[in-house]
Amino acid sequence: MALLKDKILYVDYFDNKGCLLYFIQAFGLWLGGNLPILLMQAVSLTITLWIWERILALYLNPKERLIRLVVLLVLLLCFYEGGDLTEEWCLPFASYPILLYFKSLKQNTAIRNGQMFLIGVCFGIIAFIRVNNASPFLGFLAFYWIQQLLKKEFRSFFRTLSLFVLGTFLIVGICIIYFYAKAGWYGVREMVYATFLSNLEYLSLKVNRPLINIVFYVWTIVVLVVWLIHNTKKEKAILIPSLLSILVFIGTFGRLAITHYFMALIPLITVGLTQFRKDQLNRILFILALPFFLFYVSKPMIFVTNDLVLNNEKEKLIYADFHHCLEAVPLEERDSICNYNLFGFGESMLFHEGILQNNRICFSLISKNMSGFWDGNKGNVTPTKWILLSWDYSFEDSDAAYILNYYEETCSFEHNRIYFTKPQMGDTFQVKLYRRRE
Repeated sequence: MALLKDKILYVDYFDNKGCLLYFIQAFGLWLGGNLPILLMQAVSLTITLWIWERILALYLNPKERLIRLVVLLVLLLCFYEGGDLTEEWCLPFASYPILLYFKSLKQNTAIRNGQMFLIGVCFGIIAFIRVNNASPFLGFLAFYWIQQLLKKEFRSFFRTLSLFVLGTFLIVGICIIYFYAKAGWYGVREMVYATFLSNLEYLSLKVNRPLINIVFYVWTIVVLVVWLIHNTKKEKAILIPSLLSILVFIGTFGRLAITHYFMALIPLITVGLTQFRKDQLNRILFILALPFFLFYVSKPMIFVTNDLVLNNEKEKLIYADFHHCLEAVPLEERDSICNYNLFGFGESMLFHEGILQNNRICFSLISKNMSGFWDGNKGNVTPTKWILLSWDYSFEDSDAAYILNYYEETCSFEHNRIYFTKPQMGDTFQVKLYRRRE
């Protein structure tokens, strides 16, 4: 909505997602609101499923494909978490290059020039949504180029690499032109920071997640690797790039094991399912993986039952308290609320109200001085008018002094449930909303 009000992304408000995600949202809102966005998601996922079916069709008969598509659909349900996720929007663009690779492999032909250009476009689109979601196909692309070099096909290598770069820079150029037109080189720098550098900082955060997420994360990779090793003894062109993609996936997602991140792994699971055969080893692997699979299948069912059927959403009172606080915030200023140290909980409250967060300080581990950002001394930054925080933890002394000097409290309420290490589950703490003094 902020884009439709002619506010500048990453300058007037901030989040660590790529700009194309917000352009998609703004387009959907311009068309009429949440329903057009939902329809665009449905189209995107339908295209994704068609691509996966085409990959499976290269190796399996119709009955086998149907069974595996049902498995993939259930996995989408497991990791969906309400939709509108970067992983979800990136799936068709991460899956299409894999389909082109498999087609060239089965037909024993090179990837055509136009197709390589489209792969570059796919990478560019993913890069400006969330770049690590490209990990599933990067191993296949790297292996393809390595094979060209080993065969001494240097002319083909440089041609395909140039076409890939050209496709990528088509998207890069469009984004740079947009932000330069909006806010000059300062806008471009802020876009680069938010889209790429802040993600490196985000990956270094220590997030406390259930152990079963970590186990599933590791187990999925182990099962995929064993399936590929067992079933593709002569198919090195599938095994090696799959392993490369897995390594890229692990490296780019870091230590974080948030459930919806696993959605980015499904294109690689699709590759594994192309090689799955009915034998004793695969049956054992399937039985061992079944408890994790059933756990993630049950999660969305439990959420639906708890929230919609039993109407037992424990955060509803908290959302009501925050909604009451927002009465003091003018509508035109609600896209200038900085979620300083409430992390996912603060993000959830803001999203519940349809508010984009001014969240640079929350994510930035290298920008410790708030005043340098919020005073507007650097570039043409709009000073943050509102701050959402808790005084009970995660606070810099210099930030505290700055807030007390330039901001005043408008409202507060207590909360006793949060999903991060500090405070512990059940601890009570104060959520406060501050406004910048005139």
